[in-house]
Amino acid sequence: MQPEQTSDLQAEKLDIIKWLAGVNEHRIIKQFMLLKQTNEESVSLQLSANEKKAIDVGIASIESGRSMTHDEVKQMTRKKFSGLLK
Repeated sequence: MQPEQTSDLQAEKLDIIKWLAGVNEHRIIKQFMLLKQTNEESVSLQLSANEKKAIDVGIASIESGRSMTHDEVKQMTRKKFSGLLK
């Protein structure tokens, strides 16, 4: 983020804080609390470094041709577990 954008963002945040400090409606405060909770939940759902690495490995496998189509996997599964699948 460029310094100009950072100062604009800070000014916007301060404006919201000032406005929120004057709000006396429980409904609006509740909406902000739900927004905060939703944001915190989405942050906790971010991928770990190991998960990102595993995804990158999978993508590299696909790009290098080391993958199978869904139909190929189904055929292989049918052969391997022919007694279980009808």
